[in-house]
Amino acid sequence: MEELILKNEEFKEKIVQDINESQLPAFILKPIIKDIYEQIITLEQKQYMEAKNNREKEKKQNKKEVK
Repeated sequence: MEELILKNEEFKEKIVQDINESQLPAFILKPIIKDIYEQIITLEQKQYMEAKNNREKEKKQNKKEVK
C-alpha cells in the first residue's frame, strides 16, 4: 500500500512538471487533459466491471468446490 501511495505522488509530481515544462498555453493543454481524463474514466469503468466479473467467477468456483 505504501508503495502505491509513493508511486501516486511521484506520478502527480511528474505530470505537473511535464505540464509546466511544456510551456504550452492553457487553451492547448485543456482539451488534451480533458481527453486523458475521459480515457481514464473509461478505463476505470472497464476495470470495475472486470473486478466484478472476477468476483462473481470466484464465488461460483467456491460454491462448486464446497459441493
